[in-house]
Amino acid sequence: MHDRPALRLLHGEGESIRGIAKEKQASRNAVRRALRPGSRDNYYRPSASESAEPAVRDVLADYPDMVVADVALLIDWRHSRRTLSDLVARLRPIYLDSSPGLDARPDETIRAGTLAASSIECGTLTVQEVAW
Repeated sequence: MHDRPALRLLHGEGESIRGIAKEKQASRNAVRRALRPGSRDNYYRPSASESAEPAVRDVLADYPDMVVADVALLIDWRHSRRTLSDLVARLRPIYLDSSPGLDARPDETIRAGTLAASSIECGTLTVQEVAW
């Protein structure tokens, strides 16, 4: 984000927080965070797609042609669709070229966020005629 050691150097030379913020085009709070004792030299915030990448890879390994909306359901994605679309577009060519080692489950087994392995039978319903 901003060069934190340079911000500290300017402050050490007597520059005010407001002056540093104006010169470096940063907010005053960003300068304060950089000057805080024990703060890191680099600012890093992981993206949402970074933590979801292993799950997307697992899904694309079994279903390389799956649409992004279904991938979002399977991995319980709650962020921007565009972010997930970019991630899927980046990873999909890897899995389209390779042949899967195992047979993938059919697409019909996909149900709102989980993979259903088989149908569920709840019992039978008997309808009888009622005489009036």
